[in-house]
Amino acid sequence: MLYNIVVRALVLSIIVILPTSLFAGIPADGKEMEMQTYQIEGESYVKSCALAEFLGGDETIDFVNKKGRTDCDGFSLEYSLFSTFIKSGNEVYNIYRPVVFRDGAFMVPLRYMPSVLNQVSNFEFTLSGRKLEVKKSQFNVTGINASQKMNGLLIEILAGDRLKYDALKTDDNWLVVTIIDGKIDSAAFAGRIPVKSIYEIRTYQFVNSCQVSIRLRPKDFTFTSKVKEDPYRIQILIRGDGFSDPAAIIEDNSYNEQSDNPIDVIIIDPGHGGQDNGAVGPSSAREKDIVLKIAKHLFKLLRDDGRFKPVLTRQDDVFVPLSERAELANSLGGDLLISIHANAASNKKASGIIAFFLAEAKTDQARATASLENSSIRFENLEDQKKYNSDIDFTLRDMMQSEFLRESADLADIIQSNMSALTGLGSRGVDQAGFFVLDKAYMPAILLETGFISNKTDEKRLKDDSFQKKTAKAIYDSIIGFREKYERQQRTSQ
Repeated sequence: MLYNIVVRALVLSIIVILPTSLFAGIPADGKEMEMQTYQIEGESYVKSCALAEFLGGDETIDFVNKKGRTDCDGFSLEYSLFSTFIKSGNEVYNIYRPVVFRDGAFMVPLRYMPSVLNQVSNFEFTLSGRKLEVKKSQFNVTGINASQKMNGLLIEILAGDRLKYDALKTDDNWLVVTIIDGKIDSAAFAGRIPVKSIYEIRTYQFVNSCQVSIRLRPKDFTFTSKVKEDPYRIQILIRGDGFSDPAAIIEDNSYNEQSDNPIDVIIIDPGHGGQDNGAVGPSSAREKDIVLKIAKHLFKLLRDDGRFKPVLTRQDDVFVPLSERAELANSLGGDLLISIHANAASNKKASGIIAFFLAEAKTDQARATASLENSSIRFENLEDQKKYNSDIDFTLRDMMQSEFLRESADLADIIQSNMSALTGLGSRGVDQAGFFVLDKAYMPAILLETGFISNKTDEKRLKDDSFQKKTAKAIYDSIIGFREKYERQQRTSQ
């Protein structure tokens, strides 16, 4: 997620372009290179700048937004710290291990890179030990993708080079794409029916061209087409009754005006779990049970919306260490982290909602709440407990994490306001404290205390299914409001 809200001078000072060649090019046929690897948690990693050098590309690093990009001839690779995915054009590829930052450089898991490179380029990459080798592929038409959008069926024929082509609709309603100088990998097309509205795909290799014939259903359609780069592909938009999906999100920027960086991966963290009951109310209601129910209601709302990719840090009554919750959020490329809890106090009259963000506590009450929630580490093994400092040193917090301070405070304010209005429970406002679960979360992150389970009236509400659903709805509405606000800022700053 890219927030274009950083002072321009700051951005200019921390966006670094690392030219690894005179200009972005392509690797030489038959080139091989012994890659210097780094062992990180049992996995061999390679510096992304070294990979860019091998590819003859240029790497750009944006330290504010924790993103890197390597530009080569005909394709690019985009990666984000802690994410297990690499993006090329509109396609996303799983590299199964997170991108990390070591020795002043981004690093990627070496063993998964040949598979990605083989799919985005017109080359064949092989890895033997630490030796990476590249050869020119015998094919330059390598596959087909299709997906239904709000405005039609989007078909993409993947090509390793910029190729001339001709597309037409035949009298018997086939879409025929002839690609000049195309050498087609027929095996990549065999049996491929990406969506139901494609009935059949046939491929043909000729002396000076190849052909992809697509039989569609329904038969009545019109189309437009163009060549897109990064990577090279022939893009065809099919229009007509039965080809669009009204519930779909248009993902390709060629056919919509949506944000390049949607706020969509929402990490929902129901506090406590397993042997950790959390706070327990006067009638024995357990915090861990209540917050899990709220989290599941929120998950369903976000999932059914269609614009979001919600993730639960736990789905059952299991214990998840605090540090692993933030690590999970980072590894999945989370855009927001919302940790859901119920408060408790020695003063049984204490009542109401509080939304916290991560910063040094300013009041005894905030410190007490953080101490209560951080006490979950007692259920972790002794080795894991060593990960935590008794007091988070905010002066040494990661610069990139600090970038999200204002957004976290903003999100907290929106949520507490909406929850109070929808549930009728009074709000104690927004506060700040050093919560371990939020520390090292590289995204806007908040901890929501949904009420005081130690208060009989609050406990009764927290146990009520209607209250739980209203709480989830308030958080859901807040996420939408936050998303719209920051995406609107993105558009106006571009």
